[in-house]
Amino acid sequence: MRWWLLREVPRVSDADFTIERLIARADDELANGLGNLVNRVAAMIHRYRDGRIPASAPVPPGGEDLETAIRLAGDRVGAALAGFDFRQATAAVWAIADEANRFINRARPWDLAKADPAGQLDAVLYLLTRACSAAGRELAPFLPDAAARITRQCAPRDGRLPAPSAVFRRLARVPAGCGSAG
Repeated sequence: MRWWLLREVPRVSDADFTIERLIARADDELANGLGNLVNRVAAMIHRYRDGRIPASAPVPPGGEDLETAIRLAGDRVGAALAGFDFRQATAAVWAIADEANRFINRARPWDLAKADPAGQLDAVLYLLTRACSAAGRELAPFLPDAAARITRQCAPRDGRLPAPSAVFRRLARVPAGCGSAG
């Protein structure tokens, strides 16, 4: 509910609430977007690097937009909050997740794991880990419990990440016509 309020309700005017829109926002952005991202990155680090986050690496080719989203997120969140614009603040957090998911599709880490030209896989996994950590950090003021779950998933213990686990659960879809509020 909190995520829907932050993402959908404008500063000045009404919002159109329905249970379906709330569920769609939560499932699309939190479970399928951010949660799936964190889970995929942790799973790839376990599969390809035995759970160990690769050492710091330069931004891999094609990762510039993701690097920019990570670098600018804190300032964008801060500026939006200074103007009490929660939609823009959460959009900066979402920009990290959205760009990281696009980057995965472009970089295709599963293909790099087979060929791994010039250590590209390590650079990709390192950048993706930074993206997940940044998303967790920037999400903290809005969804503190969820941010803590993301942070735990991205924090090595004894040098290795914990086993991948779901950060968000998908919400049950409501049958059409049920639960709408005007």
